Amino acid sequence: MTLLQLWYFNTLARVLHYTQAAKELHISQPSLSYAMKELEKELHVELFTRKNQKMILTPYGQRFLPYVQKALQILDNGKSALAEMTDAAEHVVNLGYFHSIAESFIPPLIESFYKIPSQRSIQFQFQEGTAFEIFSQIKNGELDLGFTTFRDDNVYACLVMQQPLYLVVPLKHPLAKKNAVTFQDFAHESLVALTKGNSLRQQMDQVFAKQDIIPKIVFEVQGCDAALRYIDLKFGVGILPEIPAFKSSRVVALPIADGGAEFIRNIYLIWDAVRILSPSMEKVKDFIVSNYSLNRQS
Repeated sequence: MTLLQLWYFNTLARVLHYTQAAKELHISQPSLSYAMKELEKELHVELFTRKNQKMILTPYGQRFLPYVQKALQILDNGKSALAEMTDAAEHVVNLGYFHSIAESFIPPLIESFYKIPSQRSIQFQFQEGTAFEIFSQIKNGELDLGFTTFRDDNVYACLVMQQPLYLVVPLKHPLAKKNAVTFQDFAHESLVALTKGNSLRQQMDQVFAKQDIIPKIVFEVQGCDAALRYIDLKFGVGILPEIPAFKSSRVVALPIADGGAEFIRNIYLIWDAVRILSPSMEKVKDFIVSNYSLNRQS
């Protein structure tokens, strides 16, 4: 028994005319007749007969019809459910970002995105992680779009922000009264640093090496919040971006002058270079590039 046989039977039971049913089904009449004969052969009963030159359902056909209709309806419901899922999935964008832009950058971006009525049907699934985690999840397909400090030849990248980096010191530290500092100002300070492999740590190590400074690292931690806690407890100073926990900590964030310029790090919107983006993903990507790009796509 096949789905086509059930579909043909249901149509023929409704119109009770082989020629008309075949035309409606876009098949030949012999094909319809053969399909019904095969179905009757499998069921071991006759489903149709003639009475006064008119086709009618046999008692077996009448008994079988509600089950066929129910089965076809269930399949239609399943098809509709999948269509709804597919449609919904096409309107969901998985967007990743790291902690230090979670409050300052992401909410205003989403708010401005939704100001355009045609974009309000698009939904976001947000994922927060380290910059490297976001970068990796874009490359392995877990995220559609992501904000990170990493990029390579396997992703498209658009510069969207240059994030200031600060020397963060305890509230009563001798440097706390300065308006800004240079790397030489804290070259001999005990330093709370992020672990190796972190993009901020890489950037910090490069600058120290360039200035022939050997940093005195007393703690290595995984994230900015952990670094801030140790700084708050006066274990050392640290180089961090502005994060929400600044507001509740007893610290001072001092701008760092790097060769006369503000010490910053670049933040990119990235997406996979090979993957084909859905229309919703394209809308989000194009909106961010158009409104936040600091240079042409690289």
